[in-house]
Amino acid sequence: MPRPIPPVADPAPLCTQSLTRAPLAPEPLLRRHKCFIPGDTRFRAAARLRQSLWREEQGLPAGLHRPRGNRILPHLPLGSTLPPADAARGLNFFSPSVNAFVRRSLILREEGAMVHYDRLHRNLLSSEPLTYNLFVPLALKLDLATAVFRQLLPAFVHRVTGIRFETSPGRHDPRYLADGTAFDAALSVITPDGEPATVFIEVKYSEGCTGPAATHRPRYDEASREAALHHSPDSPVLRSTLLEQFWRLHLLAQLAVRHSVTPRAHLLVLYPQLNRRVRTATHRYAAELSDPTGSSPALTGFSALTLETFVAALAQAGGSTEAAYLHHRYLNLQPVFDLILAEPTTPDRDPPPAGTPLLLPPPSSAASTADSVSAPVVPPPDDKAGPSRRQRQRPTATATAPSSGATARQPVRRLKGKVAVPALRTSARSPALHRQTQEVR
Repeated sequence: MPRPIPPVADPAPLCTQSLTRAPLAPEPLLRRHKCFIPGDTRFRAAARLRQSLWREEQGLPAGLHRPRGNRILPHLPLGSTLPPADAARGLNFFSPSVNAFVRRSLILREEGAMVHYDRLHRNLLSSEPLTYNLFVPLALKLDLATAVFRQLLPAFVHRVTGIRFETSPGRHDPRYLADGTAFDAALSVITPDGEPATVFIEVKYSEGCTGPAATHRPRYDEASREAALHHSPDSPVLRSTLLEQFWRLHLLAQLAVRHSVTPRAHLLVLYPQLNRRVRTATHRYAAELSDPTGSSPALTGFSALTLETFVAALAQAGGSTEAAYLHHRYLNLQPVFDLILAEPTTPDRDPPPAGTPLLLPPPSSAASTADSVSAPVVPPPDDKAGPSRRQRQRPTATATAPSSGATARQPVRRLKGKVAVPALRTSARSPALHRQTQEVR
């Protein structure tokens, strides 16, 4: 088993994040640690390197994967995965008891539950094993779960009575969304008013809310109007790639109340503080809601909290060992920053791309919050593929050819409806960027 992380004497450091954004990881460093994947977002690349460093700390070899999932290509080492033998030993989980719980839950999982065994057991970067590492210790100690969620949702949770995983009130039931949508976890709770209720949970780690989106169904539009959760239930913003998953999950939670699966419900999203894309998406989604807090018992509330907040509450509730493990493995990117800082300076090498701000869909109402406006917003590359050609090209300093006849003119590319600009030259230093690679989840 991995070496246990020593308990923290003072949980205060777990409440803070010293870095203000994910560090930029250069390609040579990522390659040395066997975790360079073209198309990774800035946070995802840093998180992948963090998982590779954590695996190295445990003295474990890197697993193998096929680039782009192509069975014709040979297997290559990937630092953010485990070999099958180590995966079978449950080394992707916090402890043997968590691994045993996972085995039992998979045997008894709901009909239609979508569980990817390889991703759950071998992929260190996936949010699937993270969900179990977060909540199985609470499922085994419901008093600890109660103490944690009294801090996180004090107006909604008085006592936690049970936790289930990969759950849905009706995956393919036409009364719901009939599309297989499910929650990562669900907490059965008693509210401060003594009423049974459910906290539905979605966990994000390295995801960028960039799709692929679910195929739109007329049932989504019907449910959105019935739910009456949003300022404008027909808004295209809700159907955008950035927000549509939160929209579907919120509708599903509201339908669970409507069909008496639970008297009350609340949707909670957990994400790392430095994953700016998820932070932007959740702030933007909250701006679309008519009653985000769910002050009316008939309406399902919505909250988005950082994993750092969850880990701090866990430490303060008495789960210091679990909190230290989660913080060290998933949230502490300081080792990544230190490793990058120790890299030799190479002024002749292009710096790694810093990423671009997220391009948000226009708000459908005037209820947008200051956070959603001020958050860094710019379109992320598709996490399912490598960067686009435009993102891979090196910008030129000018759009005009040099006046000297001794210098060859750059070829001019003409775009329909646009001013002619010189064709951009691609860098020969990073040939891997010219090969699109499917994201390893």
